[in-house]
Amino acid sequence: MKKIFSLLAVVLIAFLAFGVKSANAQNEPIFAEDFSAVTGSGTQQCEASGTAFNSTTMGEVLPGWSGNKVYPANGKVKLGTSSVNGELQTPAIDLSSYGSIRIVFQARSWNGNDATTMTVYVNSTAYTVEGLPNTGTTSDVQCDLETFEIMASGGGATTIRFVASPRAFIDNVAIYAATEPTISVMGNTTFNNVSVGQACNTTLVAKGFNLLPGSTTVALTGDSQFTTTTTSIVNDLLMDEAGVNIPVAFSANAAGDYSATLSFSNSDLAEPITVELTAHVISVNEIPAIDQLRALIDNSDVTANVTDTVFYKYTGHAYITQVFQEGSYTKWMQDATGAIQIYDPDGLLANVTYGQEITNVVGLLSNYYGYTEFNVQAGISNSDINAFPSSVTEPIVVTLAQLQDQDYMDGIQAQLIKLEGVTFEATGNFANKTRYVVSQNGVTDTAVYINSTYDTYYNFPIPTGTVDVIGVNVRSSAYRTPTSTGSDRVASRYYICPRGDGWSTSIAENEMVEVKVFPNPTSSDVTIAIDAPATQVAIYNMMGELVDRQAMNAGVSTVKMSHLMSGVYFLRIFNDDQLVGTSKVVRQ
Repeated sequence: MKKIFSLLAVVLIAFLAFGVKSANAQNEPIFAEDFSAVTGSGTQQCEASGTAFNSTTMGEVLPGWSGNKVYPANGKVKLGTSSVNGELQTPAIDLSSYGSIRIVFQARSWNGNDATTMTVYVNSTAYTVEGLPNTGTTSDVQCDLETFEIMASGGGATTIRFVASPRAFIDNVAIYAATEPTISVMGNTTFNNVSVGQACNTTLVAKGFNLLPGSTTVALTGDSQFTTTTTSIVNDLLMDEAGVNIPVAFSANAAGDYSATLSFSNSDLAEPITVELTAHVISVNEIPAIDQLRALIDNSDVTANVTDTVFYKYTGHAYITQVFQEGSYTKWMQDATGAIQIYDPDGLLANVTYGQEITNVVGLLSNYYGYTEFNVQAGISNSDINAFPSSVTEPIVVTLAQLQDQDYMDGIQAQLIKLEGVTFEATGNFANKTRYVVSQNGVTDTAVYINSTYDTYYNFPIPTGTVDVIGVNVRSSAYRTPTSTGSDRVASRYYICPRGDGWSTSIAENEMVEVKVFPNPTSSDVTIAIDAPATQVAIYNMMGELVDRQAMNAGVSTVKMSHLMSGVYFLRIFNDDQLVGTSKVVRQ
């Protein structure tokens, strides 16, 4: 049976439990799209084309639909590329007359290199479908889509957005009114690649639909390594929009596969709703330092993309030096011995952000064309995250010449670096997949790389004047230029990916203008008065972490701070890329 999961590999039970191919008698759908108007096709898997829809062509073929990286596939659509998640969103659907709905659709992932999960957003609520078939290769024409169901609340104008991880196919989307009693359960039901002896805890959220007053019995059967303290739930609580939290714990003293069944039964249900809990426990090699971790794989071959099969757990304490925009797979961690890129396509470390300290990360090592990556294989608990580390990693100052010295950069690969006093040749906004030329002390070379639309400074203004650039160093694999052909490739080399903490400039403190902030302290938003041109304000916490960035103007502007926790914050005010003023604010 195929399961339906919600955010972070989470299960959601549909009408017959687990979202298997439905045997329910279908009433007339409220909304349906079979993609028969998508006649475009290509030679890729499932007849997918290599040319994506744009806003105009999609509007012509699928009126009201929107998306990103959506490709025609002869009566269905393909989402995503190898590096960018695909998204497809329905038009707004009027569900004001429906209390509960079933969303039915067919899906499959691209091939064995792609995750078998897909996140589905019903307005802002996220559900992740697990168990998409993904056999075959990119050249196979087979297209074994399977049917999945999601149970959700109706009401008002609703959009449904399908997000691939990163590539998948979608077909035959339909929404039905649901009147039968059922229970959906959202929460992490899979403990994957858990270390021996590791204690795991999760909270499932059970929500009832069309239940009568009474109570629901909760029973847990199977391997005793799974436990819960919940045995009964009042139906009125289940019917509440927030649902009911159900704690589940797991721990095992031996490697292997474990399973248990959590069942929900009451007089309204023809048969119990069941949730399958699974755990895969592994033996891992514990490594206390990043330099030791890096030494376990050979990255000398810059033409290879290979992943080891040995599980390692990093047990040291590393500072997160850089995180790209939401949706990116990549983060970087660094300790006193070195740094390494974290590759996390399944979002297992989605709760980890810039400026934190982490430990107990489990993963596989990869040589990605000469750049070492740590492919995350399991999530970490909140106790493994320190939001307030005692020390902050400082960047290594490198020259433009050193950045292009392969041997030197190999020695500090993935570490936080800083280029001082450089000027950009280009103007405008940073573009995707683009390398930028800068000058420093009479030396001019390509140095700054925007690798994807998830990069921190993608579509931000390119700074003018003399600035300092801070970011992690990356090694790009050999690539073709727009004018190169055949095997003519630019060699693999190092670049700096700018970090999102504002451009550091050479402007002196005494050149800055006066900034007035009131009220200060504040319990809500603040007003900023500045007698100089200004375009944005960056807000930092006491740890130097960027927590928000907002647009502003010269004169008087309102800056929102009501969403921030109590504490001391520092404001840096910019006119485009030039720092023009700073201030400190106490948020009560």
